[in-house]
Amino acid sequence: MTATTDAALPLVFVDGQLTEPGSRSISPRDRGFTLADGLFETMRVHNAVVFRIDRHLARLGDGLRVMSIPEPADLRPWVEHAVARAGLPRLSVRLTITRGAGPGGLAPPSEPQPTTVITVGPMPSIGADVYRLGLRAIVASGRRNPRSMSVGLKTLSYTDSVLAWIEASRAGVDEAVLLDTDDQCSEATASNLFVRHGDLLLTPPVSCAALPGITRATVLELADALGIRAEEQAFPLERLLAADEAFLTSSLRGIVPLRAVNGQTIGSGDYPITTQIAAAYESLVNQECRTA
Repeated sequence: MTATTDAALPLVFVDGQLTEPGSRSISPRDRGFTLADGLFETMRVHNAVVFRIDRHLARLGDGLRVMSIPEPADLRPWVEHAVARAGLPRLSVRLTITRGAGPGGLAPPSEPQPTTVITVGPMPSIGADVYRLGLRAIVASGRRNPRSMSVGLKTLSYTDSVLAWIEASRAGVDEAVLLDTDDQCSEATASNLFVRHGDLLLTPPVSCAALPGITRATVLELADALGIRAEEQAFPLERLLAADEAFLTSSLRGIVPLRAVNGQTIGSGDYPITTQIAAAYESLVNQECRTA
């Protein structure tokens, strides 16, 4: 099989079948489109292996059970087939599952037929300066609601994140940090947040409406292995601004320093712990994604 080129991406698979990216193969009455009634996972591919696919599928499965959406039986082989079809060592994969088409209104169909869409694309291009100098952020005007029924679920409803990103873009910065309704730090638009104070590393808990990220959990494991004390703990904006360093984590970004928030530089602008954990993370990815 001839390897795909970046120019030929993305590849789109609907219910396991390759389709044209622009084709109208999903019903206009699909509840993912009309109601954001579904979930998704974004995964990193290294050496043609999906990093920690078991954890992504486990989180997705937990969310599907909460939402009473039947889990398709072939998710893992579908994802692995899509990656193999792309034939490139470094990729991004988005796996989306909706409840499927419905008759209208909020009430779910009694026998839902889920729609599964897998999109395989290139890894996003992130300049070396981002990892060296860090990101600049503002605090978004909106708030995450820790009492929302969808807290902890990676649902299709990302409107607040989109609006926060637009605010950041208009402010001429890279990101937005969101607080929760109790004015505790929650997360960034699509990344988890970590701060370091002395020898203590903190990340907001799910009770602050933070997503239980796969990379976030990996960083907590790495910190323990490196002898760095790390805790899930609520903290306000003031503690973020007073941190010695801060960083953001996600599957596609990996680990990226957070340089400044609302124009205030975090710490001295050096990232010793961030750099140490980022190196350990990349080593782990290489180790777990070795080709057979």
